[in-house]
Amino acid sequence: MQARRDKQSRYDIKGKETFSGTSKFYINDLAYKNYLYPGYGYGFGYQIENAVYLDLLRMGYKVYTGNTKGKEIDFVAQKTGETVYIQCSYIMADQSTIEREFSPLESINDNFPKLVVSIDDMVLPSHNGIKHIQAWNLRNELIS
Repeated sequence: MQARRDKQSRYDIKGKETFSGTSKFYINDLAYKNYLYPGYGYGFGYQIENAVYLDLLRMGYKVYTGNTKGKEIDFVAQKTGETVYIQCSYIMADQSTIEREFSPLESINDNFPKLVVSIDDMVLPSHNGIKHIQAWNLRNELIS
C-alpha cells in the first residue's frame, strides 16, 4: 500500500468558482502521517481536519477549501445541489479560538448549513445560526 495525497482546490464562495494556483493537500490514510511526519509537528488540529476531509469524501461530497472576504473556510462540501460549510478545530479552548473558527462562517451570506467541528466534550450553543458539533457526530449531522 502506498501513501497518497489528495489535492483540494480552492473555491470562491461569492463567485461560485474554483481558483487555480495554491491548493491544500490531505493524506488518504492518517496512519501514514506518523511515517511521513514523525512526532506531533502538524498537531491534532491538522489530523482532525484531514479526518473530516476523508469522511466528507466517503459520504460522496465534492470538497473544496473556501475563500470569502479574505478568510479561509476549511471545507465547502457539495452534493446533489446542497452545500455545507465546515470549520475544523482541535478544541474550542478559549474565546480567541471560538472567534477564529466562527468568524469565517459568519462572513458567508447564504442559508446553507454552517458547522464548526471539534473534539470537545461538550457542544457550544449555536452562534448566529452556526452549529458546533463533535467530530464523531459529523456523519449523523449531515445525513439528517
